[in-house]
Amino acid sequence: MLLVNLPTLDYGRALELQKAVVAARLSQSCPDVILILEHPHTITLGVRGNPSDILVSDRCLLNKGIALYYSDRGGEATYHGPGQVVCYPIMDLRSLRITVKDYVRRLERTIIGGLARLGVHAFKEDRKTGVWTGPDRKIASIGIRIMRRVTYHGFSLNVDLELDPSEFMVSCGMPQARMVSISDVLSDTVSMESVRASLAESFSTEFQVRLEPCPGREFLERVCC
Repeated sequence: MLLVNLPTLDYGRALELQKAVVAARLSQSCPDVILILEHPHTITLGVRGNPSDILVSDRCLLNKGIALYYSDRGGEATYHGPGQVVCYPIMDLRSLRITVKDYVRRLERTIIGGLARLGVHAFKEDRKTGVWTGPDRKIASIGIRIMRRVTYHGFSLNVDLELDPSEFMVSCGMPQARMVSISDVLSDTVSMESVRASLAESFSTEFQVRLEPCPGREFLERVCC
């Protein structure tokens, strides 16, 4: 499975890339891939998202430099932005012989394992998708889509968010939830590079796959551009 670390990428551009990789995976011209990257300030509304979860006007979002996208992933409103790592696994569930529910649970365990490697205790809550560090303290969000058993979209983990999403949106349809970061839990600073590496290691362990690093530019040229 290819491990592709990318720089900050516009959400729309990242979605185009994912769909190109999905098409390549379906045609068997590309192996399974995990993309790890970051986004500029962005709100995405999933298929169950409600525009009323955006608490400010379009002009306010524009003034804050926050883009708004309607996404085909599952879930509701989610924030992405600087200080957050995003992982998009694109993989064929048939080769793994697991269900979609199992896949989501494994993503949660991947995040929990990655955080444990960094010294952060986190857990999943019953009937709530995602990962938490305390009651109503959410540190990671999950939203996926499956096309002919190939996954895309994925999860985001807050490392040191620049903005507090609760100031302008209801995250994941839960008004009571507060989005927290690793920096809220640990006294020491954790680099984005170490978080990326920790998540990749945990993903490899949880899914029992060997990750082969592939330079981002080389991958982009190979797949779609």
